[in-house]
Amino acid sequence: MKNALLTFLLLCPIFLWADAWDNLTLQQAEQVCEFLNTDPYILDYCDCCDYEGEYATKVYLMKVKSTKIITCDWNPEYYSVIADMHVLAEIPYIKEGPDINSAFRYKSKEELLITMNYTWIYNKHEVKAAPIYTIIPYDIYGENNANSGYCKAFINFPSPKSIKNRKYKKWYNKRFQI
Repeated sequence: MKNALLTFLLLCPIFLWADAWDNLTLQQAEQVCEFLNTDPYILDYCDCCDYEGEYATKVYLMKVKSTKIITCDWNPEYYSVIADMHVLAEIPYIKEGPDINSAFRYKSKEELLITMNYTWIYNKHEVKAAPIYTIIPYDIYGENNANSGYCKAFINFPSPKSIKNRKYKKWYNKRFQI
């Protein structure tokens, strides 16, 4: 009995990581591409990850340059969206979530697999950053609350002062009327 309990406790953490939702229907993938082509600024943010873990310590403000629909690599019945990105800033992560007041400029080019739960976009109804599933319905794993983040509350986009990017400043001011 002790061995079975010990084995169970050792295996539990293996099943507790956060899964990225990248398996989309073709219609959802097309909607994601359309949205990101018209509103290209995102936060790449794992709101369910442990704040001391590797993934949650890296939050990035990115601009989508282009998108492409591909077959989902782990389920060929679905599709995924890949985006070419310009990373504009890194945002430190603290226990409460991203510290948007401490964002600092960071330039890089990346390719990113867009996920419905960890790609945070501008949600005009909330006037904040929110997971993309709050705009494009995604219920493959059951109904989700589109009025809150999956694990944490919606967050603000960082101020353009620390980003020092004219296009981002124009986009930000248009949405947040600063």
